Amino acid sequence: MRVVATSSGLLIEPCPKKFREVPYLTCVRTARKYLRFRDFLHYGSQLIPERIESETWSMAWAYIREVDDAVDRPNVDAAAILRNEWEKVEEALAGSVACREGRGLLRHAWLDRFFENLFEYYDSREVSRVLETIRKLYESALMDAYRRGRLLSRREMMKLIYYKAVAFFDLYFTLARFRMGTYAPKLAELLGVGLGMLDDILDAFYDLESGYINLTREDLEELQALAHPNDWAMIKRLLANRRFLRAKALYILKVLLRARSIAWKLRDPLARNLVLRLTEVFAAPILEGRFVPGAKYFFKGGRILLKLLPSDEMLAYEIGHKLVKKLLSIPQLTPALIKLWIRLVEEPGKQR
Repeated sequence: MRVVATSSGLLIEPCPKKFREVPYLTCVRTARKYLRFRDFLHYGSQLIPERIESETWSMAWAYIREVDDAVDRPNVDAAAILRNEWEKVEEALAGSVACREGRGLLRHAWLDRFFENLFEYYDSREVSRVLETIRKLYESALMDAYRRGRLLSRREMMKLIYYKAVAFFDLYFTLARFRMGTYAPKLAELLGVGLGMLDDILDAFYDLESGYINLTREDLEELQALAHPNDWAMIKRLLANRRFLRAKALYILKVLLRARSIAWKLRDPLARNLVLRLTEVFAAPILEGRFVPGAKYFFKGGRILLKLLPSDEMLAYEIGHKLVKKLLSIPQLTPALIKLWIRLVEEPGKQR
């Protein structure tokens, strides 16, 4: 059995009749390897949970990311790809995804093994929550596909964020089983809204090249601008408008600061540190003066940790699981920037 990279995704050759026949550890290793080649935030997320939770999340996250990559390719029928993937989800729920013609996409083995873990190791409440979240992620992907070349209303855009970014954190927190108690849904909401709005700005030009417009009709009205969805030059200028960016930045900072206030109430130090570090990573582009389309957010120290970890993914998890806890105890922002953050949110009227 070998893995071949294709435009549709990673392919298994030869493929067994049922994807669940692909060895479990092969699925875990390849899922982790796929995440490692993206960036530390993708890969590091699976180092934090305990072993079973990490393996389950790795396969779910790798599957989601590869489907995203498939629908983001130019000149593809994104809706058709998504409908086919939903059929695979239903197959996996019914037993196992069938492999046809001796060739199959590795992500469907990840999907199969993910559901196997879900039903074996998680209770009925967790399973129900995960299945509902998966449905929201699928619906958000369809909403994204259908918005290509269209301007959404602010309400529609926020609904998309809720079904996409908020659902992502809901899925992660549930599968990872972080000890957040009753605060988990609110933290998923605040982090999801903050990250969703941040991504809309930082990825704005890239998304525009693919036909996705990260401005709403209300944004255009407030900017007193008229822009046709095909007038990319005008839309690019609007997305770089200082007044527009300042308003978005302040809203994101407010949302993330609320998440921090809840984080301090968490008794579990790992869960508390995770939320605090995520808010700092997402706030950094704004506070460090990099809040413009094309900028990136990243976890400081993440690249160094990746270089220290061995190529064997099972051993890398054992080592990384210990190291990442120490990394999460180190703030991603200086005390001066955190004070600036609080001042910007508490005294917005004094900012020019």
